[in-house]
Amino acid sequence: MITVQMVLDCLIEPVGQLNKTVDTLKSGREDAEVRKVAVVFMTTYGVIKQAVESGVDLIITHEPTYYNHMDEVEWLSGNPVYEKKRALIEESGIAIFRLHDYVHSYKPDGILVGMLKQLEWEAYANPAQMNLLTPPSSEQHTVGTIATHLKNKLGIASMLVAGDLDLPVKRMGLMPGASGGRAHIKFLGTKEIDLLIVGETNEWETNEYVRDAADMGFAKALIVTGHQKSEEAGMRTVVERVRNAFPELQVAFIESSLAVQRI
Repeated sequence: MITVQMVLDCLIEPVGQLNKTVDTLKSGREDAEVRKVAVVFMTTYGVIKQAVESGVDLIITHEPTYYNHMDEVEWLSGNPVYEKKRALIEESGIAIFRLHDYVHSYKPDGILVGMLKQLEWEAYANPAQMNLLTPPSSEQHTVGTIATHLKNKLGIASMLVAGDLDLPVKRMGLMPGASGGRAHIKFLGTKEIDLLIVGETNEWETNEYVRDAADMGFAKALIVTGHQKSEEAGMRTVVERVRNAFPELQVAFIESSLAVQRI
């Protein structure tokens, strides 16, 4: 019998036990049997319903279930949306494990590896720093052509861009998720890159830095894909890991639609 704890041990093993982490079992029991696993980016109400209806025993999610990084719920007590979501989880008995810190701590970062594979940019990556990408000189890229490639590979209808769409791109940085303005600006300021691709920004930080850089004549541009699409495909590395460790398990990857749409 395969248990929840056995699957969690498989996910934790490459890193070892972290002393401080948000990666904990949010619902369910460690000793419960697992026959079917769903890997997701976000445990939305719709995703949980789909998983329950298809007989999933364990959901592995990258992001929190309850709208804050620590999954703190005291402040949500009595909120009708929270209460309905919690009721679905508790009544189903489904186990939910958050896999955020561990997968980012894999060597190399599991999310980054998955995104490079999805974008077909594995050959671009610097082996010593895999989020620093250098296309071969035989390829001619601009900010605009890179944006089009991202749309096609990630299924994005639109994204935010700062800088000149016609700017030639000889080297770029890829920082999925929400690394924060200081990390973005430090990367832009210390690496010889023309373009930085990120998941999300505080608009008064990275965006404004790139605007100033462009106005000063520096060859700098920024693409903001949105947090979900910058990391979601990276969780496919988790699907592969669980399937390889437990061939007898059914392991499904469930994509979800974006929470907000640009219109």
